[in-house]
Amino acid sequence: MDDSKIYHRLIGKLQYLTNTRPNIAFVVDKLSQYLESPMTEHYKAALRILRNLKKASAAGLFFPLTTNFSLTGFVDPDWATCPDTRRFFSSYCFFLGTTLISWKSSKQQTVSRSSLEVEYRTLANATCESLWLLWLLRTFGINHAQPFTLYSNSQSTLHMAANPVLHERTKHIEANFHIV
Repeated sequence: MDDSKIYHRLIGKLQYLTNTRPNIAFVVDKLSQYLESPMTEHYKAALRILRNLKKASAAGLFFPLTTNFSLTGFVDPDWATCPDTRRFFSSYCFFLGTTLISWKSSKQQTVSRSSLEVEYRTLANATCESLWLLWLLRTFGINHAQPFTLYSNSQSTLHMAANPVLHERTKHIEANFHIV
């Protein structure tokens, strides 16, 4: 691509839009990985996102007037997905009642040797996010009396979270265990 500054500005604007349009977060994240040397195909893909957003301008986050203020989270890590680095993607989202209020999907800085480690790190990160969200709710004067719910589809992670005895092969993730 001839002028990468145009691509940089467009990706920056799309990243800003992901605050209210989580449906484009994944593809914008993928396109932002090519900021160093964008190609024409990347620019065309970014323009395609803009066209789709224009067609669905009424879509976005919906905040109902009445909701139960129960905090619920979902965790979904993806182990060794990146074909170049074999780093894992850590993803989670949180709902307050039926409204999506927080989400994250990012490629981690470390390479893990086991899926259990990846899943547990993601669970620990989501736990920290949920504690911050509870603090934020209290700051806004919303009392969240009941415990929050955090869902994970990993049976080994759920078993480890429920078992306070750490085994020799999992002691390297002991800090994450204490967070959860």
